[in-house]
Amino acid sequence: RLRQDAAPHTSGSRSEGAMVNTGKNYPIELGWAFLLVVGYLVRVAFVSIRLPGAIGILLVGFAFSHFMQEDILENRNDLQRFAFLLVLLNAGFEVSIRRLRPAILLISLLPGLVEMAGIAGLAMLTHDVGIREGLVLGCVLFPLGEGLVIPKMNEFKAAYPDHALPRVTLTWAPLEATLALSLFSFLSSVSSSLTEGQLSPVLLVAEVVVRFVATVAAGGFVGAGAGWVLSHTSKITFRKKRIFTGSAVEAFLLVLGLGFGGFGLAKVVPNGFAPGSMLFDSDLFVIAVGSSFSDVADPIVLHNVEGFLAGIWVFGSIILFSMLGSRTDVQVFEHFPQILPFMLVGVACRFVGLCVAVPLAQRLGKHSPFAPKKMLLEILFLFLCSLPRATLQGALGAQPVQDNFFSHLGEQGKAWRQFIGQGSRLYIITFSILGSLLLEFLGPKLLLATADKTRRRAMSSAMPAIDEEHASCAPSQIGSPFFTESTPLSPTAGHRSPLSNGAAATSAAATSPSSAAEALSVTMAGEEDAPAEDAEWERQENNWGTFLAESGGEMGLDSAHAVEPCNLHRAETM
Repeated sequence: RLRQDAAPHTSGSRSEGAMVNTGKNYPIELGWAFLLVVGYLVRVAFVSIRLPGAIGILLVGFAFSHFMQEDILENRNDLQRFAFLLVLLNAGFEVSIRRLRPAILLISLLPGLVEMAGIAGLAMLTHDVGIREGLVLGCVLFPLGEGLVIPKMNEFKAAYPDHALPRVTLTWAPLEATLALSLFSFLSSVSSSLTEGQLSPVLLVAEVVVRFVATVAAGGFVGAGAGWVLSHTSKITFRKKRIFTGSAVEAFLLVLGLGFGGFGLAKVVPNGFAPGSMLFDSDLFVIAVGSSFSDVADPIVLHNVEGFLAGIWVFGSIILFSMLGSRTDVQVFEHFPQILPFMLVGVACRFVGLCVAVPLAQRLGKHSPFAPKKMLLEILFLFLCSLPRATLQGALGAQPVQDNFFSHLGEQGKAWRQFIGQGSRLYIITFSILGSLLLEFLGPKLLLATADKTRRRAMSSAMPAIDEEHASCAPSQIGSPFFTESTPLSPTAGHRSPLSNGAAATSAAATSPSSAAEALSVTMAGEEDAPAEDAEWERQENNWGTFLAESGGEMGLDSAHAVEPCNLHRAETM
């Protein structure tokens, strides 16, 4: 039944699950022009009507598949790997492992693991596959789309500056993405054709442990070394002359180059356990480089590198989703009845995981940001935040086909690889649209419902002004945690340097006469019971601040990440 359900409806394609397609012979420049110009314009059109830009790029890629330039078609897998490396590097930047605490880990990891386990269990029951095959499917499908969620949380945070839930999500989203990438890296080491059937179970476990330790140690050393060097470029001289310029582009190029180097090095250094078995894991190596770099690097250096990464990700996301769209066949919707049970079971398990994780996190954290009386509404908000999905499904969904997972299963393994790819595409199409729309329209209502009465009217009255003020910080919904709609720098802009989070927020709010602060002061002035309620609000704010301090920072986990790119940009242009 699996072979019948997941068998491709194509033939003669260059890779499994690709459309019937042969490359066209015309200048490659015309192909790139179509992808970049049309892809970006369609993405802008989708964002303007509050739909995910990733869907627009998928459609562009689908159209391009009918006249794809032959060189682009031939190198499609390599282009996807390049975009995937940017996803890995960004995931590393978002996480500082040494500052993690149990409460924030519980919120960030448990719900996703429950969903992954539910999907794997359903696969084993209904499709007669092993636990390894089920876990690979679950790992591809469960992670939220941080590229869709994080920009929306930045928008909510600007509109509701004193609310805890957007801050919780900003901490949770990158951690879940890193979890998914790390788990997939582990599963790939036991699922790819290079190791299947070549090692005994004991040696396989030993190989995985050695690979994990070696990868984290080597990647951490490279990233930490780069962070220290790029933060002390003025002290590195030769004959009393500086070797490095200390510019932002220099730091970005070096970090990106090290990421590429680690990714490639992992493919050529053997570990001796079996022929073709490597010492390092390429995905985890890049994550370790990014994480250790963000821990060691100066906050200004880190902010500059993240800014350049955001810019190049615009290009990377067009590549990722257009190449994914070029592999999509309209007949993929014929498999929707087979994928629908996984969607339903997955979201149900996610909700159950949140219902368990949030109360436990409240007990673990001495100063919890959650209110017991409104916990169900807070869980619903976090549940909505978990629904938009695109980036990791696009990055991971094609990997089983590219790396020939489950080759020892023969035709059944081939069918399951294709089933995973089809499921990832249907998840992107379904959840990126549905999840983004639900979060867009129900998210603000839940934030208002979980806010204190004194500030609720202030938030409502300030919302239009803040939306207009932060128009340039609206979410791109293209798949990048940092990408924002940029406005040109002012011709009279003076010295630009990163501000603290509070200063940036103050600068942004001060530009509008109907800002949140003024609306708040007007509303509170007319409330007879304002002092008592404000004291309760300040108590909750203090609890949130202490919770963040215990958990490792606001965007988690690192003081450098507490600086919002949107607010930074607006402050710099003033």
